[in-house]
Amino acid sequence: MSVKEKILEGKYNYFNEGHVYTEEIFHVERETGIQGNFFFNAEVLSRVKTGEFLKIYTEYEVNKNFDPVHVKITRQLGAQTSQEDFSIDLKTKVTHYKFTCDEKENRFEKILMSTPHIAAPCFLTSMIMVNQKKIDPVQRTPYTLISSNNIWKYKGPFFEHETYLELEELEPQKIIIDGNELKATHCKLLQVDSNGSINSAGRDIWLSKYYYIPYLAKFDKNLEIRIETLKNLESKTTNQI
Repeated sequence: MSVKEKILEGKYNYFNEGHVYTEEIFHVERETGIQGNFFFNAEVLSRVKTGEFLKIYTEYEVNKNFDPVHVKITRQLGAQTSQEDFSIDLKTKVTHYKFTCDEKENRFEKILMSTPHIAAPCFLTSMIMVNQKKIDPVQRTPYTLISSNNIWKYKGPFFEHETYLELEELEPQKIIIDGNELKATHCKLLQVDSNGSINSAGRDIWLSKYYYIPYLAKFDKNLEIRIETLKNLESKTTNQI
């Protein structure tokens, strides 16, 4: 029986025009042993216009090489719930997908020769693929992601799309977040449009040294996500902000 140990925990705040509208609490676990898997867990909490809270739970499991193994996304809004479930067989290359809502279950599977990552609705795992394939310091680094349009109703199977990361500085840069001085890797996230062209504008993201968990992202002049706390539980002397 495997034993998990918690190695990181923290919290993000999502800002729109300087006001917090969403919070994300997370922790990371690792199975003991050389071959142990990693588990990234996040809970996103946001109040919607009706006054109800939207809760999104993400459980993201990767192996020691950071190849995705299993991802479960659960959404709750009042009495309404839905769940997406991705399971990847790394030997057969088959990705199994299941979407459940209103007691209805839809399934889909596909053989993918590459090892893509799953785009999950949490900031914690947004850059998890960098652990599998490091950012090229010279040219843009391509990554394949799996996404779906299924939230409360099944609209179709998952699909693949490309995204790119561009390293802005070779060395980690000093950034200030809520009075704390941090060192972070600055890169740009570049999206590909429907014509296959790369949008060179990009979104600025600063990555920590802790499994490339991001510290900060700026999506436009009004929208920003930044770390509030991050505790490193691996060290005997706990590092935290």
